[in-house]
Amino acid sequence: MPWALISAHSGAFHGTLRYYLAMSRPTRTVSFGSLDLNLLRIFDAIYTTRSVTIAASTLHLTQPAVSKQLNRLREIFEDPLFVRTIDGMAPTPRAEALAGTVHRALGEVRSAFDSQVGFDPASSERTFRIFMNDAGQMALLPRLLSVLTSEAPKVNVETVQMPSLRMRSMGMESGDVDLAAGYFQDFDGSIRCQVLFEEWYVGMVREDHPAIHDTLSFEQFLQASHLIYQPAGGGHASQESFVDKAFWAAGVHRRVAVRLAHAVGISSMVSNTDHLVVIPHRLALACARLVPVKILELPIEIPRFQVTQYWHERFHADPGNQWLRGVFRRLYGTRERSANDDPLLASEALDSDAPVAVARQR
Repeated sequence: MPWALISAHSGAFHGTLRYYLAMSRPTRTVSFGSLDLNLLRIFDAIYTTRSVTIAASTLHLTQPAVSKQLNRLREIFEDPLFVRTIDGMAPTPRAEALAGTVHRALGEVRSAFDSQVGFDPASSERTFRIFMNDAGQMALLPRLLSVLTSEAPKVNVETVQMPSLRMRSMGMESGDVDLAAGYFQDFDGSIRCQVLFEEWYVGMVREDHPAIHDTLSFEQFLQASHLIYQPAGGGHASQESFVDKAFWAAGVHRRVAVRLAHAVGISSMVSNTDHLVVIPHRLALACARLVPVKILELPIEIPRFQVTQYWHERFHADPGNQWLRGVFRRLYGTRERSANDDPLLASEALDSDAPVAVARQR
């Protein structure tokens, strides 16, 4: 690229230039005694967030404090480690080489510490990160937060949207994510799981719908304009295939007015239009607490599904993880088990010594 085409005051350009200069710098041997755990936590937080500001917030530190420690790391490694670019703080090759080892080591330290000191929910300031889509946040999170307020007032929760299959398994294996709760299609690796409850689909329309009243007939189902909720990373795509088959068998074209990847807009859209949406029962109940809607039994058969919690084998004995799983089990667990349960997703009984299904290694 001609130099004349590059703006001299471009911050992105100078950041990129520093990055490529860092790439060409030879590495040096670093004395382990020059490092401490806090420096590694700051390194890991910046690498994960790509931001000094967000890293500071995550670690409950000020931005100047994190910047000062980052400068210490740069001096120790004689490498910029992170360079400001238009996409945030980009790691240098040296930082990339360190990141995986540092992250795993911090996870091991936390796990060892927690296993020795136990977990006291009343005093713990631990932050739990949970894979949970927005439907789960509406249907499951309020009761969980209510328990935390009374039993674990200093415990924090962060929900994380489901990434790709590979990334979700890596997140749980590393300890970056403690638990997954909801209806998910699959996980790789040594993942344990426990069925919490069985869920089913219902229809939902606004309370004063002009054509649909106390029941939903098959004819009304076919003639209604539909709003489709299909989040990424979940298992709800199979539900839509059963709806489409019903329309195909009836020889009727399905009128789809809206497709949503997120649950946050369902309540307002249904309550202000004549659209019909097919959603899980507990999500419909959460919507009904917000706006005037009617929840109706569907005139077609859609198989029920299981809402499950997942965690990695590495953290099965972690006291904090055990406590969090116990809260979910207490709030949403059921002792009933269907004879048709998949053995791989077999429900753990509510007794603490009951077996838990472990996902197969891939």
